[in-house]
Amino acid sequence: MTSSSSPSVRLGSIEAKAALRQHLKNHLKINNKKKRPTFQVSRENGPIDSFTATRGGNMSETYDFLFKFLVIGSAGTGKSCLLHQFIENKFKQDSNHTIGVEFGSRVVNVAGKTVKLQIWDTAGQERFRSVTRSYYRGAAGALLVYDITSRETYNALTNWLTDARTLASPNIVIILCGNKKDLEAEREVTFLEASRFAQENELMFLETSALTGENVEDGFFKCARTILNKIESGELDPERMGSGIQYGDASLRQLRQPRGSTAQNKQQCSC
Repeated sequence: MTSSSSPSVRLGSIEAKAALRQHLKNHLKINNKKKRPTFQVSRENGPIDSFTATRGGNMSETYDFLFKFLVIGSAGTGKSCLLHQFIENKFKQDSNHTIGVEFGSRVVNVAGKTVKLQIWDTAGQERFRSVTRSYYRGAAGALLVYDITSRETYNALTNWLTDARTLASPNIVIILCGNKKDLEAEREVTFLEASRFAQENELMFLETSALTGENVEDGFFKCARTILNKIESGELDPERMGSGIQYGDASLRQLRQPRGSTAQNKQQCSC
């Protein structure tokens, strides 16, 4: 039987294989364009011109401690803008809703110790909650953010706080941040009301502005300083799995000795 006049390609022919290769090549090219590269961002504690960003790989900063931080709260509260202001010292003009999580880090000096803050900015939209919750595990500190111009974001704080203490650690150090302080005329949540909520839930509290930078560094620094104080007092143990704290310098392992070790050494000496 003769073939029809329209051209046909047999499976396995050279033409078919070439067409398939081209199709896959085009498909991969489109998909690769959609993928957003992961950036690890760091800025040394100093002038903005010391800011560096490296793509994916490890950076060679030296530090005494590493603290894992979360930035959590409802969508639209300015979490990504707070992180951007802290890392790059400028306001993020074209901020869209975070998809999943974003990551940044900065090395700072806290009470004479060099501390690397590894910060995970989580999406606030409900559809990403199942994804972002997996990043809570092993966090040492968190900024719990609401928008002072949005009563709805304030009312959701209890749920976010419960997630943090259940999924991360009951001992996680949390600071409550009322963001968008620059929009005073549109305020829906008073300072006194939020301060009372913080006291009732044993949280630190301040109001911030990602736009002007007001109190942004203070939020991260106060949280880091509290964690460091708890390490030095023995309340937090960096050696405990899931503490969200790592030593950057092996010699600092001597910073916190088990309380019974000194007495034990004395007993050994008196023998």
